[in-house]
Amino acid sequence: MQKNQVKPEKKNENPQNHHHDKPAGTPKPVNETNERLAVLEKEAAEMRDKFMRTYAEMENIKKRCQNEIEKNAKVAIADFALDLLPVADNLERALLQEIPPELKDNAFLKNLLSGVEMTQKQLSAALSKNGVTLIESIGKPFDPNTQKAIQQVVDNQKEDGTVVQEWQKGYLIGGDRVLREAMVIVSKKQ
Repeated sequence: MQKNQVKPEKKNENPQNHHHDKPAGTPKPVNETNERLAVLEKEAAEMRDKFMRTYAEMENIKKRCQNEIEKNAKVAIADFALDLLPVADNLERALLQEIPPELKDNAFLKNLLSGVEMTQKQLSAALSKNGVTLIESIGKPFDPNTQKAIQQVVDNQKEDGTVVQEWQKGYLIGGDRVLREAMVIVSKKQ
């Protein structure tokens, strides 16, 4: 051999070291690849399951929050409406007052009465717009779910338990929830 030539290195011929001799990028055996693929598919399925569960939980939280917001809004409207009912009662009482004959032509009193009527109508419209409705009582059978009997009177002309007079109006909110019971006088036969 010449001096400048490099001797080729001898590879270790030990059969146990053959797997180190594979060049980079050499494909792995098929069953090792299939095992790795199965592991990755299982991990992907577990991650998808976790994602779907988390997504479902987030949707449930979103729905619960929306329901809570709606419930709180209804409670706030109900509380506010309940505070306004005595105002409605007083406006109605004012409108029921008889004007003395000597004051029937008084322009100031007519204007005042007209203003009270308009205020009462606007208040009724605002209550109605927010789902507050009047409980119809007079002439109907007594309903303990929406009415409170404060007195019974003898009336042989009406069926037992018929509402003959309303002492205080009752109101529903949302069409089915009692905001305030009607206080009524109920008939009974002698």
